[in-house]
Amino acid sequence: MNKIASTLGVQTYSQGKIAIDLEPCIYEQLQKQSVSPSEFIRRLVHLIATLENNKEKYNINPYTEKFHRGIHILGCHDSKLGVFPDSNLALKCSEDRPCAENPRKQFFRSIQLAWEFETKLNEQEKVLLQICPAYLHFQTCLRSALFKRVLFMPKIEGIPLGKTETGFSPEFCQTFNIPDFPEILRKFRFSLHRFLDPEQKRQLLKIQTTYLFQRLFQRGIKIFSLNQKNILATLDISGNSVRYVIIDPIADYYLPISPVYNLLTSQLCKFK
Repeated sequence: MNKIASTLGVQTYSQGKIAIDLEPCIYEQLQKQSVSPSEFIRRLVHLIATLENNKEKYNINPYTEKFHRGIHILGCHDSKLGVFPDSNLALKCSEDRPCAENPRKQFFRSIQLAWEFETKLNEQEKVLLQICPAYLHFQTCLRSALFKRVLFMPKIEGIPLGKTETGFSPEFCQTFNIPDFPEILRKFRFSLHRFLDPEQKRQLLKIQTTYLFQRLFQRGIKIFSLNQKNILATLDISGNSVRYVIIDPIADYYLPISPVYNLLTSQLCKFK
């Protein structure tokens, strides 16, 4: 068993052809429960094998995959591992096909952004915008395994930003200085965006998220491009306000169009 401590407190263990990356609070729970890494890996292997054999039973992804990249979003209840702060889990399982996103990259990116949000946003901003925690990343090199990489996260209930009727809430727009839909519709420089999408609101949402990323960039937080289905809107009962949770902070590009489109939109959003 090999152990490596990396940045932001992440602990990495490797055993044979299997490696796991643990978020600090998960590592602390293992220490408190006196569970050895070998035993924990054994439990993980058993759980993931169960998921592989029952993919449809655990599937929670409402979207049809346009390109077969071997990504499965599965949900399960943690009844045996017992180390996660939230027992309702969402797992991003990858067959590790070419051109598919890397769950390990998302794991470290999520932890990095969570730290930046905590240290660079004020209290009101932190209530309204959060990053979905990343608990654990599992990786195996075994050829017989269907899921070569698995990212463990909490299952967050909400609706994708893309399905909201008015985009970000008025409170969110005011807090982050983002124009609402009526204001965007009055700006002539976004005429092309409206022409490309006259019936739906995807372009308006794209413009709003671009404004948001620019506001975050001014604080030293770099997020470049997200699909609106990767931002969930959920009601914060305690504050009775809408909270937005980024569940996948990896840039969502469709080469070669997306980078050019994103650059153009970003430049237009710099004008007042």
